Amino acid sequence: MYLVITFLEQVETTERAIRRLREFGIPEPMVIRARSAAAALSAEVPVFAGLRSLALGADEDRIILVSVLPALPQEELDRMLQRVQLEMDADDPPMGRLVALPVLAAPTHRRG
Repeated sequence: MYLVITFLEQVETTERAIRRLREFGIPEPMVIRARSAAAALSAEVPVFAGLRSLALGADEDRIILVSVLPALPQEELDRMLQRVQLEMDADDPPMGRLVALPVLAAPTHRRG
């Protein structure tokens, strides 16, 4: 099993990214709205002396898509990720980055 994480560069590409993941067989992702470290720190920077301008663009939201992919042979997984990343890179501007991490344990909890 793999945890597939997609880091999108622009919020407005979310719907297209979800469609693309589905087309390549990556299951329905969870959509997480995130803030960069620069954005989080810019809230701490005083407004005076123009210091906040150092974090220009830092207040923009980011989107992270997270999917759980069933176990696949390594070669098949590599091909899938490369194909999706090529599609994402072909967008203008590029859509974002994609990574897959192996899941070592996935406990199940049953409610009684």
